[in-house]
Amino acid sequence: MAAAADAARAVSCPNGVNFLSFWGKAQPLHPDGPGWHSAAFHCLDVAAVGEALLTRHGGLGDALARLLCLSSAEALRLACFLLCLHDIGKFAKKFQAKAPHLYPECFGDDPARVPGRYDHGVGALRLFDADPGLFNLPRGTSNRVWRPLISAIFGHHGSPPSPRLNEGLLALRPDYGTSGIEAARQFIQQAHALFPLPPELPALDRPGARRASFLLAGIAVLADWIGSSQRWFPYRGWEDFEAYWEDAQSQAARAVAEAGVLPARPRDHLDYGDLIGADATPSPMQDWAQSVELPPGPMLCMIEDETGSGKTEAAVMLAHRLMAPSRGEDRADGLYVALPTMATANAMFDRLAAAHRHLFSAGAAPSIALVHGAREMHEGFRAAMVRGGRDEALYSRSPDLGDESDTTASAACAAWIADDRRRAFLADAGAGSVDQALLSVLPSRHQSLRLLGLSRRVLILDEVHAYDAYMQREMETLLEFQAGLGGSAILLSATLPVLVRRRLADAFKKGLGERGDHDPSDHGLDYPLVTVCARDTRTLTKVSGRPGRARALPVRFLRSPEEGLAEVEQAALAGKAVLYIRNTVDDALDAHAELRARGLDPDLFHARFALADRLAIEKHVTKTFGKASTPAGRVGRVLIATQVVEQSLDLDFDALVTDLAPIDLLIQRAGRLWRHDRRERAGRPELLVVAPVPEPDAKSHWFSDAFPRTAYVYTDHARLWLTARTLQEAGLIDSPGGLRPLIEAVYGDGAIRSVPDGLQASFVAAEGKAGEERGIATTNLLDLTKGFVRDGGAWDSDARTPTRLADEPQVTLRLAHIRDGRMEPLAHKAAPDESWRAWRLSEVSVTARRVSGEAVPPEYAEAAREAKRAWTRFDSDRILVVLERTEVDDSLSGSVVTLDGATALVTYDSSRGLAWD
Repeated sequence: MAAAADAARAVSCPNGVNFLSFWGKAQPLHPDGPGWHSAAFHCLDVAAVGEALLTRHGGLGDALARLLCLSSAEALRLACFLLCLHDIGKFAKKFQAKAPHLYPECFGDDPARVPGRYDHGVGALRLFDADPGLFNLPRGTSNRVWRPLISAIFGHHGSPPSPRLNEGLLALRPDYGTSGIEAARQFIQQAHALFPLPPELPALDRPGARRASFLLAGIAVLADWIGSSQRWFPYRGWEDFEAYWEDAQSQAARAVAEAGVLPARPRDHLDYGDLIGADATPSPMQDWAQSVELPPGPMLCMIEDETGSGKTEAAVMLAHRLMAPSRGEDRADGLYVALPTMATANAMFDRLAAAHRHLFSAGAAPSIALVHGAREMHEGFRAAMVRGGRDEALYSRSPDLGDESDTTASAACAAWIADDRRRAFLADAGAGSVDQALLSVLPSRHQSLRLLGLSRRVLILDEVHAYDAYMQREMETLLEFQAGLGGSAILLSATLPVLVRRRLADAFKKGLGERGDHDPSDHGLDYPLVTVCARDTRTLTKVSGRPGRARALPVRFLRSPEEGLAEVEQAALAGKAVLYIRNTVDDALDAHAELRARGLDPDLFHARFALADRLAIEKHVTKTFGKASTPAGRVGRVLIATQVVEQSLDLDFDALVTDLAPIDLLIQRAGRLWRHDRRERAGRPELLVVAPVPEPDAKSHWFSDAFPRTAYVYTDHARLWLTARTLQEAGLIDSPGGLRPLIEAVYGDGAIRSVPDGLQASFVAAEGKAGEERGIATTNLLDLTKGFVRDGGAWDSDARTPTRLADEPQVTLRLAHIRDGRMEPLAHKAAPDESWRAWRLSEVSVTARRVSGEAVPPEYAEAAREAKRAWTRFDSDRILVVLERTEVDDSLSGSVVTLDGATALVTYDSSRGLAWD
């Protein structure tokens, strides 16, 4: 085989140009085989994978055809032709010179003298812009319409290539050489013969083509990843072009099946017994989800119901109905549930893991994924790893290039698989952070792969009220893309303001190509409520609350944290399971220390723990206070927590004290009080809120005097005043019927008119900040109407693309200690055989205003350098903190550098987390 490959090169040069002699892959994993793989053959590999995906992957081919306004056969042939051209930029002499020993002799010069960096995606796009006629595209559609589709194909490394307009072929000769352009011409002619396109395809719909370009970009990334794996496509020597295509088709069918990217077949019918237990009675909302007649095509459903009402199971039932083949309409292949935090995503993954097989037919092996930045740390999740390409290296190792497109596609696949956050959207069922879904509509590398997966999933967004203006704008764009690519979405909330609901519905309608105008006479104030949006449809339906679940929860105000601590102590001594929610980590630490001084042994849960300890605490809290907790395990137990417990975690307490927060968050927190039916409980529940008196003439410092730390967390003190005033007047939270009036009394159009003059400035500042955040988000987000083109956006790595605008920038500390003369991550025992994982488990985030750099003791400097040699380039911004055992209380202590250049001491304890000394 190796001899045959070398013979191919000898035949073509120097007597002429033969496109088959140009290499495309040159990192062989099999020493006895050829040392290179023809660029032309690799292009056929990728086209064959694309064909297999479009014909075997659910309704993916039909979705592409609908967007292009072509028949399925026409869309398939066009996609295969375009995919076959994806690496045409590799015929350039600058690319061929990356492997000097394989440099075609027809160029007639020395590869060592070929200067400059080269991106073959950009080179391919320059070739198209210089001479579109070279590509033999069907007539009747302008080059401006073709260009987003071409950009999608050439952007198969995860981002659209940068254009250089107004160039001719002459300007390309330094990159391509005359022989490179001739080889590209020959290859295009052969590809056109292999994938004959009608000279006059129906003119592509311009908006549809731009939308289709996002889908095609994802297909190109996935096809190139699979088509680059030597597991399925080993290097081949000299052979006939058409004969190789037949072999590639056979290999591609096997590859897509073994890669795990084909959807599992859903069951025809799903019973609630599989989701909530055979003995449980479905709620009215769950009954609605199982019986409502669904409109055709993409659909948005917004479910508003109280906490603990079974919204998640209703959403899963609805998603299954959209997936079920018995409906005769192929709208989705799976589902993805997006949540606000890592902790809530972990909890949802555990729930899905127990139930997801019931969604799919017997004998199917549905895949399931957890998707967030620390998913590798979750004990219950071990994603299948595709073998292939992990040993391949870069063609160019120059450290100053910084060009990810020089990475072989199979090496990129290895990074993608190991990271798994992007591949995970191809899983049949997934749960994860909303941030990972939002990356699909931001200029982040491989966003198209995320978008491809989501477009074929029912996207379930939970707790949609829980986001600031920046993230709400991102969610609107995500819904626009979901609708525009033919996908469906389900949104869940207990406390959704009417204005936010309208914006989300309007965004989905915009994605359908329709105006988002709502009926001004319909304020949608009913509750529980379901809103359904589809093509030419928008309906609002009132649904009954769960029988026996209605409650009037009394609200009593306390005027200081000291009163709150007294109530917690009294309830704990009475044998109750108690939750005290503080709004900042430092306030939680203070409360924890005070209760310990009073002889109690409270648990503490906040975000300033090393990841290993945070995961352990999350598990402990769920066991102690979750649905399966026992009376003996709960009696007298106290949990001091921050906002980490207010969303989606299924926790239940006998008594609850909370700092004042916006009304929607207080309602969420109240949902953790008497959440489950427990026979051992006596009396009645009562929500205790620590808040200053909402005086009619409150001054600007009304809230900051009472909560100086929280004042920086919840900056709209006017809304806090409205919350306190509304709850004080109501005296209770009437659920479910009274929830909507509470929400609108704080967030409704006329609410601000009753705010004291002293707090008006706070309201204006908050509104201005929200408008600014929406503007920043709009600037950062992709535009569905422009297509997959580089339009001034900073396409960058995931870590640098903001899904959230933090009020305060964060830095990540890596905690370490010295053991047997070596520096080890603090969580070494949790992952002794995986250094990268142990370091990740030892991380904790803090505000950047407190830390600017490292203060490693001089005696440990060499040990620190040695430890960092195992870190990757993605770890370069981590700040190392060396901890040593203190003699006072056996805690760990270390140092950091502050913003003013001073040295500050920090302490760490697995039960208290990180604290400033």
